[in-house]
Amino acid sequence: MLNNKFSKKYRKMLLLRHFIAAFMVFFVSLVIFLVIENLGSNNFYIFLEKTAGYDFAYFIHDYEPSIILFGFVILELTVWIIIEQCSSQKILKVLDSLEYVVDNSVDNVELPSEFSDLQNWLNLIKTQNREQQHILEIEAQKKSDTLTYLAHDIRTPLASVVGYLSLLCEAPDMPAVQREKYTKVAFRKAVQFEKLIDDFFDITRYSLSDKALVKREIDLGFLIEQLTDEFYPLLKAKELYIDLRLDEGLFITGDAEKIGRVFNNVLKNAINYSYPQSSIEVYASQTLSYVSVSIKNYGKTIAADELQHIFDKFYRSKEYGQSEENGTGLGLAIAKEIVRLHNGSINAVSNDEITVFEIKLPVVEKQQ
Repeated sequence: MLNNKFSKKYRKMLLLRHFIAAFMVFFVSLVIFLVIENLGSNNFYIFLEKTAGYDFAYFIHDYEPSIILFGFVILELTVWIIIEQCSSQKILKVLDSLEYVVDNSVDNVELPSEFSDLQNWLNLIKTQNREQQHILEIEAQKKSDTLTYLAHDIRTPLASVVGYLSLLCEAPDMPAVQREKYTKVAFRKAVQFEKLIDDFFDITRYSLSDKALVKREIDLGFLIEQLTDEFYPLLKAKELYIDLRLDEGLFITGDAEKIGRVFNNVLKNAINYSYPQSSIEVYASQTLSYVSVSIKNYGKTIAADELQHIFDKFYRSKEYGQSEENGTGLGLAIAKEIVRLHNGSINAVSNDEITVFEIKLPVVEKQQ
């Protein structure tokens, strides 16, 4: 169990405390006995009459003073030990209840009434742990489903590439028109295969997103311009163009590689879901505390029930099912995690066939 080791240690401490208390009872009683013996009976009864009253002093007059005080001391310390024992049992019950906080049962933690606030707090933690465990189980299932999907779909383009290349190799005198057709098909399948491999590496790299950040000053405007140049082949394929409207001096402090990955993932998402022959508009401005970047594209409106899940790990759009556009559902989740690690925020809105992603990142940290 979670707290068995600690509970056993605490019980040993309690046993030691009780032993010390018993020894103190004996020692204090012995000292008082010796003091009373030297003080004398008359002096003792006079003291008792002044403090407790004549009737009480007369009632116990027939007993030896030392015996009376010895009994009082034993009674007082015994009561103290009983009270401490009761308190210790309640504390041990609290300790024992901790093991139920991390289990998956629906049973609530029950503590003595004086620990009602602690009971409510532990039950809240238990509920949160149970919900978190449920989320992790769902994510694990999604990850398993995604890997199964990738493993199945990787075979198809790879088999096509190998098949068409084999035909080209086996028929060197193949007509030029047919050779060109087979070459284009092989190339298209190879590109599809490359995308699936990238998706697979997205899954494996996601677990590395919590690596320590290597922060430095970043010219965010220059970084975005570089990324848009790299997307030229994808833009050309859909006859898209990117309209950059970036303010001057957009500097932030962060991990350049990871920040680049954020905008790479968001821009790639915008390209995948944009209407052909449309534009992708990128706006960037700076305030005193943060740099704000908006990426706007024209495409099908994202339904409200899907919009709230697009940053979830392994979430894949129902509309696109297992199409090539849908991917693993990790790109935006990775982007959100990286932005969070940089103390920034990322949000999305989608209305009237326009989708806008807004990314806010803290401005460059000034040296003290």
